[in-house]
Amino acid sequence: MKQLKPLILFQKRIVPPALLISIALGILLFREPWGIGLVFLVVAPVLHYYTYEIRSENEYVFYYNLGFSRLALWMATFGIGLVLTVLSFLL
Repeated sequence: MKQLKPLILFQKRIVPPALLISIALGILLFREPWGIGLVFLVVAPVLHYYTYEIRSENEYVFYYNLGFSRLALWMATFGIGLVLTVLSFLL
């Protein structure tokens, strides 16, 4: 549980806007629920890159001090994307 709180804090700036964008684009482009998952797989890493690599690069130091490497944070973003994609295919 101690390791989950920093990941939730990290993903709080990525998942909500990525999900809103994915829902809008998924419905417009694919008109199927699985389209939302596919779009999220692209949008979430792009938002992660923009938010943490371009806008506020120094925030990685905060998460590094909590025990998360940059690779672990990227893997968490891709993992959430894969989970949402699988769930959208099951709908």
